[in-house]
Amino acid sequence: MVNDFVYKGRLPELEIAFSFAVTTGVANDAVLRHDCGPVSAHILGRALNAGLLSSTLLAEDERVNIRWHYDGNLKTLIVDAGADSTVRGFVSPRDLSSNSGDADDVFGEKGQITAVRSKEGQVLSHGTADAPMRHVAQDLAYFYSVSEQVETGITIMIGLQADVRCPVSLCRGLMIQALPECDLERFGAVRTQLEADPFRQLMARESEADSHFETIMNSLLADVAPETQMEFAASATPRFVCTCTRDKMGAVLRTLPYGERMSMAKAKEDVAVNCQFCSKRYVLTIDDCIKAWNEKPL
Repeated sequence: MVNDFVYKGRLPELEIAFSFAVTTGVANDAVLRHDCGPVSAHILGRALNAGLLSSTLLAEDERVNIRWHYDGNLKTLIVDAGADSTVRGFVSPRDLSSNSGDADDVFGEKGQITAVRSKEGQVLSHGTADAPMRHVAQDLAYFYSVSEQVETGITIMIGLQADVRCPVSLCRGLMIQALPECDLERFGAVRTQLEADPFRQLMARESEADSHFETIMNSLLADVAPETQMEFAASATPRFVCTCTRDKMGAVLRTLPYGERMSMAKAKEDVAVNCQFCSKRYVLTIDDCIKAWNEKPL
């Protein structure tokens, strides 16, 4: 299996920026942590890749939190990614396979996507847009095109296999964005190629060759600008990393209503709290709970 990586680059002749991410290992880590069914695994894997593609747009120490909301069986999908290529995320329910895998049932009729860019806990920007495509990658591309006013195209391919220790066989994504001097007609031609079945099949092809990235990019540009040179560099290696701590679980406990707190205090039993992002389990004593309840939120 090819090691995970993220490239950030530019096509100078076309004035197009791009990012390319292989996140098979990250997707496997997340799917196993959350014990996802096949449909949920597909959606979460794509969302994590989308987050890491978006991380190439960030400045140092910045993070982006992306939330997709649909009115179908898919209730919650959140990804948090940093400029350092760390990412975390979760999907709810974890097993959409028990429901119909049909897009109408999974996504419903309406959707919305929200992205928040922050640095050291301070919000730098916040944007919301409709999510009419009912597709994680395409809705994020629509968000950037509409909310950020930057023409964008994204394709992400993920494959699953019957291996309980390594359920994701491939997760690979490519994002293109028009720079200020870009010819939008030429950009549209590249974006059309990005969404074409032959190109998507190439993106989905399993290959351990170091040259497969160049093969993919050459195929993308073959009909538009076959002689275009690329400039690109590798970002940090993608990793699934969660920032949860025992102290942060106290903030979760402070959201409980007063009556429920009293019931817990009377029972004098330990309380188990699971982090939504990484599924790590924290066990807190009733003394830990009381301390958390008495603390003033920052």
